Amino acid sequence: MNPSNHKKTVIAGTPLIGEGNIVDNRAILHALTKAGMPGLGFYPNGPFVKLGRDFHIRMSMSTQKTLAYARTSNTTRRSLRVTPLRWELRRAIKKATTMYSDAICFITSQSMMAEEAIGICDNIPTLMASSDVSGKYTYDSKVSDRQKEIIYLVWNREALQLYKHELKLEHVYLIKPFDPLLAFEPIEKSSLPFQFALDEPHVCFIKLSGSGGDPRLVNAATNSLWKKSRVKSIVFPGIEKTERKIIQTVGSNVTVNTSLDASVFYHHARSILSHKQMLLAYPSEQVKHVAILTQNNIFPNIVWLPPRGVHEADNLAWAMKKGFSGTICIPDDYHSVLKKILMKSGIRPSSVECVDPDNLSAEHFKPSPVCKSEEEACSLESVIRKIVSV
Repeated sequence: MNPSNHKKTVIAGTPLIGEGNIVDNRAILHALTKAGMPGLGFYPNGPFVKLGRDFHIRMSMSTQKTLAYARTSNTTRRSLRVTPLRWELRRAIKKATTMYSDAICFITSQSMMAEEAIGICDNIPTLMASSDVSGKYTYDSKVSDRQKEIIYLVWNREALQLYKHELKLEHVYLIKPFDPLLAFEPIEKSSLPFQFALDEPHVCFIKLSGSGGDPRLVNAATNSLWKKSRVKSIVFPGIEKTERKIIQTVGSNVTVNTSLDASVFYHHARSILSHKQMLLAYPSEQVKHVAILTQNNIFPNIVWLPPRGVHEADNLAWAMKKGFSGTICIPDDYHSVLKKILMKSGIRPSSVECVDPDNLSAEHFKPSPVCKSEEEACSLESVIRKIVSV
């Protein structure tokens, strides 16, 4: 970090766990810099963060562990074994706020970072702009006095209702969802490493996280798409640990194009996604990103992967209530478990269509509806200017 010109700097932090929060952090900084509010990101990556990342990878690579985490994530994140990770995040935040003691604001897209930032530096407000539908909160959440000090930035009316009226949080603002695609400069289609794949009549983009996904599920779905729908080109933007396992086991008739950089998806999403193309993705920050795509007249056909965490189950439930696909690609053994998880988020089992990866075909992918933004929502930068001027 270089603390020069720090009086106008917005400090944005998120740990190097997964990808979604890191991408959104970059989008936040891009939006603020474009509005004349220079920002700087910092990304804790100490030993306990690495352990957290390893857990995320192991959980993502097993459907059984994924669904277990979908039931217990809120409890797990507050357990004693996560305490060392919280200490590490607190140290990183303290170091950043010490170097930028006159910064106008601290903002994070990761709830654990926001919670640990409270009390570190009293003159720097702590904001949380979550990429999930309602962050890590649910209707039965117990909110501490410490959490009540956080300034929450939400992008949908349902989260506003939950935060202000159910959880009685005082500092809540409805903002326009900041678009991660704008944080990446587009390039010509001819320059894409997989541009030839886009000439196929049907292309499926399997958007895994930086933690990858369950290789058995993904490989089975890939081969089924070829056998049942002759989908010959599959693009995996942003996979890490599972890349070699996927490459080694997919059918030789399928062209697999991979990239370790998740920005491939965001970098080119508006030029590569169309009505004819399919998207298989986790109901993570992708729910918000797909909603933003529909506001730009792009309506990808979607099938979801199993939710990882209570927040992803809530994301999926929100999407289904808005008319997005209710089809989830998941092995037969876990259909009843998934439906029970979604029932807690207000989804009737009859609304959920589970498809075994061995039976996945192009017909399962449902087109996205238009998702209008909230009319009274403010821009991210205008809310921050209002906060720091008080």
